[in-house]
Amino acid sequence: MKYLIISMLTFTFLSAEPRALFPPPLQKGDLIAIVFPGSFLNNRKKSKEAIERKIEWLKERGYRTVLYPVKVNPVGQFAGTDKERAVALMNAWKNDKVKAIWCYRGGYGACRVLDLIDYEWIKSHPKILLGMSDTTALHYAVQQKTGLVTFLAPSLNFFDHSYSKFDDDYSFSELEKVVSGEAVKSAIGGREARQVDVICSGKAEGGAVGGNLSVITSLCGTKWQLDTKGKVLILEDVGESVYKIDRMLWQIKEAGLLKSPAGIILGTWKECKNTMAHSLSLEEVFKHYFGNANYPVVVGFPTGHGDLQTTIPLNARIKIDTSSKQTVKLLEAAVQ
Repeated sequence: MKYLIISMLTFTFLSAEPRALFPPPLQKGDLIAIVFPGSFLNNRKKSKEAIERKIEWLKERGYRTVLYPVKVNPVGQFAGTDKERAVALMNAWKNDKVKAIWCYRGGYGACRVLDLIDYEWIKSHPKILLGMSDTTALHYAVQQKTGLVTFLAPSLNFFDHSYSKFDDDYSFSELEKVVSGEAVKSAIGGREARQVDVICSGKAEGGAVGGNLSVITSLCGTKWQLDTKGKVLILEDVGESVYKIDRMLWQIKEAGLLKSPAGIILGTWKECKNTMAHSLSLEEVFKHYFGNANYPVVVGFPTGHGDLQTTIPLNARIKIDTSSKQTVKLLEAAVQ
């Protein structure tokens, strides 16, 4: 009996997720590393000019920057080989002067470097990691292996008025509030977050997990598949046909991701349109999967590829309350 108890305790210890690990806050004057874990810029001829604009944009806001690598040698759509991208990421992480690591863009390719990352180093040297879309894979791998709170934030390429309708001021203000530690036990998303629609009402609390639906779906059946039990799951996507969104939601449902989350936040679904005759609408798809959920589900929260992008600290505890004007609230500081 004694050995059985020891075995059970050992199993519990080994199977338990790492405790949340909080990075130090980002302050004016700090050094930010710009990295490319997946794709490089589409316009190769103007890549240097575009990157320099971002560097100047960050400088104007009081931050210093460093590029990893200084010179990218693209391989196909990727910003270098898998090994080169992983090495560049870890070199940024191993620079003691770097306080935050910001993924320049999404695209595709972060999943290919997940097995090449030194998670023990990351765990012992917590830093702020920023990014979204394809970076979803990197966020969850780091969360799973280290417990580090990372940040579902706009990719750097959105800023500097690169997208005419993107609200730089709102999105960067929301980012700074969270990574500086200013946002503590407060609503996230500001005034814009009050415009969400409710699919299923209720209250829920849990660690935040998720990001881009396409990436989350691609991780199903792998060792990197998301654990959503008791978590607040965030989903968003861009440019996907409605029938593909339906198919992906079906897949993550069958994989168990929709079985017992604490709640779900559906973000923006930019340019997700019907491309098949007689297709269900996106609203009908959401109603099918979430209409009878036994947890709160909201849609239209400003996270994703939209013009307004809120920064959400993944693995930090957040709350959904559909009866409150502060629909989504941060329950703890995301940095320490």
